[in-house]
Amino acid sequence: MSEVKMVVTDLDGTLLQSDQSISLKDKETLERLGNLGVCRVAATGRNLFKVRQVLNENSPFDYVIVSSGAGIMDWKSQKLIRTLSIPADLTGEIIHYLISENQNFKVSRELPDNHNFGWWESFDCPELKRYVEHHKKLGDAVKIDPENPFISSQFLMFFPSESNQFELVRDKILLAFPGLSVIRTTSPLDPNYTWMEVFPNGVSKAHGIEEICRITGIARENTLGIGNDFNDLEMLDFTHHSYVVGNAPEELKIKYLISPAHNEDGFSHAVNQHLKDEGKII
Repeated sequence: MSEVKMVVTDLDGTLLQSDQSISLKDKETLERLGNLGVCRVAATGRNLFKVRQVLNENSPFDYVIVSSGAGIMDWKSQKLIRTLSIPADLTGEIIHYLISENQNFKVSRELPDNHNFGWWESFDCPELKRYVEHHKKLGDAVKIDPENPFISSQFLMFFPSESNQFELVRDKILLAFPGLSVIRTTSPLDPNYTWMEVFPNGVSKAHGIEEICRITGIARENTLGIGNDFNDLEMLDFTHHSYVVGNAPEELKIKYLISPAHNEDGFSHAVNQHLKDEGKII
């Protein structure tokens, strides 16, 4: 079994408890990993503003991948070391395209200010309303002016989970704009909705991990990943040892190793299964 030199974990639904805290056991595991010289990475769909709601500068991580890979932060120095964005002219083209397709969507500004966003409602959508109401407390939320686009980091669309709209819209977007990246995730506001996250080319948690591997010199075969949702798929396909926690969708449990649920210290269980010197880990 290859030695684990990097551990990557999703945050919401994986490492974080239901109250968005890190359990004492999982925190101790992260600290012990640091003492062993293992690189600790959080890979999350949260933007940097929302990451700071659950992590502080003393949280036991070396790197944090934010906005599903649109940004990478050296957590110890608190410096963004990579950001990816969509140029304003391309943002404008995508906005006009989505309006012509009668879509509801929001557009985030470039990092680190991507908690500020514009939104567009083509038809009544309770999930878009929930999103705007929830997130306008965290930053600027304004109706989009299609004639005044800005540099962006992400488009977000909302579809009922039981429909096939996600696949149909994804295929059309990638046909019209083949340079974009599309990621699926379950809505944290209402599990009956699926979110489509549209990013610049090269954005994914996997690409973020690959870049950290390049920076640190850690080989892919020495990585371990832990996740819980569809936006973790590329990450889990990249890491050599890959787990999902017990609260993950059933179709993910078929593909990867299974650890207990996030509220049952699933992170620590997965780590302990694969650390070479297990006796030093709680």
